[in-house]
Amino acid sequence: MKKILILIAVLAAITAATIFFLLSNLDNIVQNKLENIGSELLGVPVKVANVEIKLKDGSGRISGLTIANPAGFSEEKAFTMDTIKLTINLRSLKQQPLIIPELSILRPIARLEVQENGKSNLQTLLDNINKNSAKTDKTVAKEQDDPAVTTTGEPRRIAFGKLRILGVTVHADIAGQPPKTVVIPDISRELLGKEKKGLTPGEIGGVILGDIITKAIEAALMKSLTDKVEKTALDIFDKLRSKLDEKEK
Repeated sequence: MKKILILIAVLAAITAATIFFLLSNLDNIVQNKLENIGSELLGVPVKVANVEIKLKDGSGRISGLTIANPAGFSEEKAFTMDTIKLTINLRSLKQQPLIIPELSILRPIARLEVQENGKSNLQTLLDNINKNSAKTDKTVAKEQDDPAVTTTGEPRRIAFGKLRILGVTVHADIAGQPPKTVVIPDISRELLGKEKKGLTPGEIGGVILGDIITKAIEAALMKSLTDKVEKTALDIFDKLRSKLDEKEK
């Protein structure tokens, strides 16, 4: 009996130490997952400077998220997101879907590059999302011990009460035109993912970047001066819009 009690005590100590380790390293775990999953989904390096999760408060903050440009474009970052704030419904942590009452992306900077042939860096990123989303969702589903999935192995779905993308600046470099900088209107969505009982990681990436990319190209189009550039940007915008419309059906 004494040996059994000692064994139970040891197991309890190990469990407590493991929980403490996971909680104390939660920020690093989330940061690594964001970088790994984001890079696989987008097909380019994704980096995060800092993550701060406060489970007691049901809140989180992600700082310095950057998305590299696809191959064939400049060395500049395609996206830089200064600050991402979110609130977490703690009761939904072990439920499907996980509920995020509010997600705010503050002061993101997008770089739009359009080549002579009409190829765009942002369109390429969106194409990568469409191509890689199913694979990324399977990767997440396989990680059974990861908090991003349910115990059934199904990818954790996430539903948003409110999604806000505020203060977006777009630096546009369109072939045949001088560089332009435009600020696009704030983007807001409510009850995102409610009808589908939450969105998978791949779907979330498509929605968030899709919204920014759509507005970025639209803003660049409005600022274009020549018929040639307007037609090029309009063609890209129309293709992007049709793909987003198909994705939302």
